[in-house]
Amino acid sequence: MDISVNKYRSSYKLLNFNHLMQIYEKNYQLFMIALEFIADQQKTSTILLKNNLVLYEPISISRYTQIFRLHHKFKNQANSVQTSYSLKPHLIYTLYRDAKLLEVKTLRESREFHSEIDNKIAINLSVYNWLKYMIEKNDIYQ
Repeated sequence: MDISVNKYRSSYKLLNFNHLMQIYEKNYQLFMIALEFIADQQKTSTILLKNNLVLYEPISISRYTQIFRLHHKFKNQANSVQTSYSLKPHLIYTLYRDAKLLEVKTLRESREFHSEIDNKIAINLSVYNWLKYMIEKNDIYQ
């Protein structure tokens, strides 16, 4: 039985890789919509999507590659004073303009060359669902 599993393991990885590339493409398309709201991509900016503030923080920008972080800003509703705070996730976004892909990595994955494809799929799928929710629930697009 183990022989048959090992026989199909390489095609299973190929299927996961293709699925991961499709998620990268979808993330790119969704983020390009949100990127339209940023006037100057060279500096830290705030994007407003349906009363949700998203902080855009560029790390490195070149001709074909853009590396940045996104932080979701939360409003503190416990106090009567309107304050906000953001949780800095350990995610690094890499936008490849020439390939039209958006890859998301954790800080650990960005330091190490090798990472599990299952982890990449889980992280990028979570970002896809988050971006999709933020854009679809936005009043501007309805």
